[in-house]
Amino acid sequence: MEFTPPMNLRSLDLNLLPVLEAVYTERSLTRASETLHLTQPAVSNALSRLRAHFEDPLFVREGRGVKPTAMAEALMPAVREALDRLRVGLEPRSEFDPARSTRVFNITARDASVYMIAPALARRMQAEAPGVRVTWSQTVRSAISGDLASGRLDVAIDVPELRGVDMDRQPLFTTPYACMLAQDHPLANKRLTPERFASLRHIAVSSRREGRSLVEEIARSAGIRITPVLRVTSHQPAIEVVRVTDLALVAPRPMAEATGLAVQDLPFDTPLLGSVLYWRREKSEDPAISWLRRVIVEVSAGV
Repeated sequence: MEFTPPMNLRSLDLNLLPVLEAVYTERSLTRASETLHLTQPAVSNALSRLRAHFEDPLFVREGRGVKPTAMAEALMPAVREALDRLRVGLEPRSEFDPARSTRVFNITARDASVYMIAPALARRMQAEAPGVRVTWSQTVRSAISGDLASGRLDVAIDVPELRGVDMDRQPLFTTPYACMLAQDHPLANKRLTPERFASLRHIAVSSRREGRSLVEEIARSAGIRITPVLRVTSHQPAIEVVRVTDLALVAPRPMAEATGLAVQDLPFDTPLLGSVLYWRREKSEDPAISWLRRVIVEVSAGV
């Protein structure tokens, strides 16, 4: 069980928490002072008060910087969550200025969606909202509605059939599947037939430890039974395995075409991969969420 140290808020000056976060992030009192626009003595004084409150050094010297103690590591998830919620609460609801905002957006999405959307979204954030942070995660599908309701998530990108009360949605894109092979694979330049597809040694990508994976479901829909020889939890390692072996990977075509691997059409019809953006209905007029939704829709148009 993860240890979370007690935090006595009655005796703690909450103005010290941004200092704790900055030193933890920068691993340097000098850089932390620059980030906070404070003098280094002011940061040192705040850190001394934090150390006295928690009865722990919090940071120890390492090279030219500092590293957090076990106590600091245990404190940071709660500190960051508290600061993130405070920043959201204090941000004017009537306007949202991405260029000046320091908001943290929490997004859940499938591995393939992150692969296809995250780079373009990061470029937009860098250009338009350099102070905004985005946290991508994979959430159990049954928990998405509740996490949106509680505020733990701002938006979700998932399958069209996602169920949940008080959620609005907007379709983003649909993509076909394709098969990836190494450029020197014997079938790299030959048309895939059902027989050739069945003969391939497949990789399965699934967040679950057991149960049929995407590639097995796709094959079964065409009357082909396969047994993957490798199962991993995300596409990136699977792609690198394909690059250096004779294994095959079925994935969304835009992802496959970005890898430099040989890309083959599947020898049978398959359903399209649909991705839908979800958010809480009461957040539909929230300026920050509206901005995030608009940017996600725009970058998804290029998928």
